[in-house]
Amino acid sequence: RPFFKAGILTVLTLGAAWGAYLLLRIGLFGSFTAAGLHEVNAHGHAQIFGWVGLFVMGFAYQAFPRFKHTRLAYPALAATTLWAMVLGILGRSISQPLVGAIPELWSLAVAASALEVAAIVTFVALILITWQKSGKPLLFYDYYILCALAWFVVQAIYEGVYLTATLFASGGELTQLVATWQPPLRDLQIHGFAMLMILGVSQRIFHHFYALPKPSVRRSLAVLPLLNLAVIGEVAGLLLMRTAGRAWTGLWYASILLLTASVAALVKDWRIFSPAEDKDRSLKFLRAAYTWLFISLAMLVLLPIYQFGVLTALAPESQAANTGFSHAFYGATRHAITVGFISLMIVG
Repeated sequence: RPFFKAGILTVLTLGAAWGAYLLLRIGLFGSFTAAGLHEVNAHGHAQIFGWVGLFVMGFAYQAFPRFKHTRLAYPALAATTLWAMVLGILGRSISQPLVGAIPELWSLAVAASALEVAAIVTFVALILITWQKSGKPLLFYDYYILCALAWFVVQAIYEGVYLTATLFASGGELTQLVATWQPPLRDLQIHGFAMLMILGVSQRIFHHFYALPKPSVRRSLAVLPLLNLAVIGEVAGLLLMRTAGRAWTGLWYASILLLTASVAALVKDWRIFSPAEDKDRSLKFLRAAYTWLFISLAMLVLLPIYQFGVLTALAPESQAANTGFSHAFYGATRHAITVGFISLMIVG
């Protein structure tokens, strides 16, 4: 419960409220640069680590041992990971936006990031030890959770290194860093960590909570490697298109198509939009969440049509049309999946 409370407090302050304030500034000034990079990234970090991360950790500590009919290993150590995450999130949120005015705060931001990495590694280790001590075999949906936990650790380390690099960069060097390394980070966080975790837990709860059809074990195990391959392809494609040539955009787009098709094949099997034998008020939130997931994926699939068709027709002189990249559209796809899919799943 303390993890849930901390997550709710985070989203009502550093998360959604701060994000709404930043969007208001951007709208009033008519420029994406009206909100500073470090301020925007500190807000995004609070959403991923505070809102999503704390909820995942709290749910995992409470539910995963019950999935295996056992008790959580080392609960006192698990409690310390809450304080490490909270202190890390507060440290990042306070220091990162102020680094430009007070350069000495870089050490606090980096230390806060290291504290978060330590908390996440400890959390994952406790879940794995709990599973091992239970003596129960891994079921098909457990592999989704294992992959999500692996991406949770990877993105935390990645974010810490990326933060350190951006704190010491400025001007054109900072722009290059952000353009090259930030989009892959968001894909690791959203598609690798959060989405795979939700897909795994969904396969555990939908059938048992709402008496919906049992997921196909065979289909689930066949789709999981494709989802991980798609995430890796997204990351590699984004990095290579910035460092080795724009032709590598094809790898990113092929990965998006694979990701979308894989998620569609998996979710179709659950029949979550069919009549449920056990009805509950939470089901409408979960259905709405998956609707937003497919809206987000559809927007990514249609991105070339928007960028090179709609945008060039309606706003041919815009910076987005001239540079070949729309911050507005790409940001909208991110919010569709984070606020629409992930947040509605948490609320449900």
